[in-house]
Amino acid sequence: MKNIDVILCSDHSLHTIGGAQLSSNIILKGLKESPYSIGVIQPGPNNLQIDKIHYFEIGEDTSIKTVFKNPFKFLKYIKEVRKVLNEEKPEVIHTQAQVNFFIVALLRKLKLISKDPTFIFTERGLFLKYNRLIQLVFRMLINELQILITTTEFNMVFWKSALNDWNIELDEYRVIENTAGDHFEQIDDNYVSPYKNQFALGFVGRWNEVKNWPLAEEISSAANQKLGNNLIVKMAVSCDDEDDEREALAMFERLTNELGDRFQGELNISFDKMDQFYYDIDVYILTTIRNGESFGRTIVEAMSRNTVVMTTDAGGSVEVVNDNDLVLETAEEFAEKLEYFYKNPQVLEEKKANNRLRVKEVYSLENNITKHIQLYNSILKR
Repeated sequence: MKNIDVILCSDHSLHTIGGAQLSSNIILKGLKESPYSIGVIQPGPNNLQIDKIHYFEIGEDTSIKTVFKNPFKFLKYIKEVRKVLNEEKPEVIHTQAQVNFFIVALLRKLKLISKDPTFIFTERGLFLKYNRLIQLVFRMLINELQILITTTEFNMVFWKSALNDWNIELDEYRVIENTAGDHFEQIDDNYVSPYKNQFALGFVGRWNEVKNWPLAEEISSAANQKLGNNLIVKMAVSCDDEDDEREALAMFERLTNELGDRFQGELNISFDKMDQFYYDIDVYILTTIRNGESFGRTIVEAMSRNTVVMTTDAGGSVEVVNDNDLVLETAEEFAEKLEYFYKNPQVLEEKKANNRLRVKEVYSLENNITKHIQLYNSILKR
């Protein structure tokens, strides 16, 4: 297939689990009926291809991080990316993650691919989290870019500050908010939680230091001291390896010893079970370390399921929640707020309604797709 209009570049096979993959698939589903021919460059095979989208699957490994560990494979991957771009001659190259941004930018700088296509980078990370080496690589290559997109104004502020310090001015800057996708656009208002006579607290996320699971455990214990048998605590943790699983299960055991059957923890649960998880809880708390979150997709997912979301001062999550009353720091502060919500259910319901309205107004699928179509229209003039 030749003459593809827009090629998206992903650091992962789009059939694998992850926020960036989900965001890319949401964009592709929304654009498949557009007047543009859309392609995707990705590592490894994709068993869940979207109709009318053209896939360029490189190698067998489904993550660019895995490919990067083998220098020979990585060089071969770069060579294949160059080949696809030179053969397809897209009008727009839209990288969706850092490594493919580096690859495309390097190929442009070395004049190994044409500089005619408009080069776009959607930054799904967080500038503040990059170490000096990564920032140096960005500084060396980012002048190849025309359009920078972030998912929050919070992240854009730090990017613009860095670019100003580097004396680099890009053609355009845009914020395109993430969305939870079409599944979360609908809600079963008749659903009755099995914990309707209790107060259900939930935590969701990957097992790593950034997500700060020790704080989640502290909050659970502090809330248990205040609410006792009225409290249910649920956790859904995704783990990358056996070491992560052992550590997460050890935390589950400690909380089970403290709360008994009022604690429920699960690892690597399915999408359907995750959806059910959000329905069942009253409050979801994001415990990410300070300035550790670029957006926080789980926040939008939970908000769309009539759940109050609270967060630490984690960066982009504060912008998404948009309610300083729900941004706290210590386990005791969170526990006190949970006790207040339990004793004032009308306030809890008001917060839930506000959350759903914010998702509808700012983080809807329509908003996300419309902004992407407007972006491509401005370049392709159709």
